[in-house]
Amino acid sequence: MLFLPEKIENMFWEYRLGIITRGLAGVDTADDEHIHYGTVPYRTINTILDHLQLTHSDVFVDLGCGKGRVLCCAAMRSIEKSIGVECSPSLSSIAQHNADVLRFHHSPIAVLTMEAQQFDYSVGTVYYLFHPFGPETLSTVLEQLRSGVERIPRSVRIVYVNPVHNNVLKDCSWLIETEKWNAGESRSPVHPVTWWQNKIDRQG
Repeated sequence: MLFLPEKIENMFWEYRLGIITRGLAGVDTADDEHIHYGTVPYRTINTILDHLQLTHSDVFVDLGCGKGRVLCCAAMRSIEKSIGVECSPSLSSIAQHNADVLRFHHSPIAVLTMEAQQFDYSVGTVYYLFHPFGPETLSTVLEQLRSGVERIPRSVRIVYVNPVHNNVLKDCSWLIETEKWNAGESRSPVHPVTWWQNKIDRQG
C-alpha cells in the first residue's frame, strides 16, 4: 500500500515523462496463469535500474510489461534497447502509446503483443518480472531462456519483483540467486526482490 508522498512522487514522474501507467487492470486473456496489472513505485524502479548498472550493450526485457512503466524507465538509460512483452492487447496498446509519447531522448523501445512463451530468448541480457504469471508459465519461460542462452552464450540477469514463485527459479540448476531485497527495506518498501544470474557467466 502506497502512502500519499509516494503517490505524489509517482504522479510527478508520470508528468515528467509524459506517460500514464497508474491504476490496476485485468488481463484480457482466459489463461489463469496471468496476473492482473499493477505497478511498482517509480522510486523502487529507479533504485533497481541504478543497481543493475546498465550499459550500452544491454537489452532490457520486461516480461509482462503492462502499461510500460518499467519499460519506459529503462529506456531512459543508455542501453541498446528496451523490449516489452505483453499478452494483453489492451495493455500492450497503452504501453506502445506511452513509448511513443515518452519525453526526452531515450533508447529504442519495442512493445511486442505476445505470450511470454513466444518471445525469442536468444535476445536480451536483463529480464525484469513483476510477478507476471503463475509457476507453469514461469517454468516454461525459464526453460526457453536457458535454451536461448545456449544458442547465443552470454551473461543474463533476472530481476524478480514480488517473487511469489521464487522456488521455480531455485529449481533451475543453471541459475544462481545473487541477492535478495526484503520488503520494507528502503530500497524496496513494498515488495521483495530477488536477483539471479546464469552460472556460465559467473564461472567465466
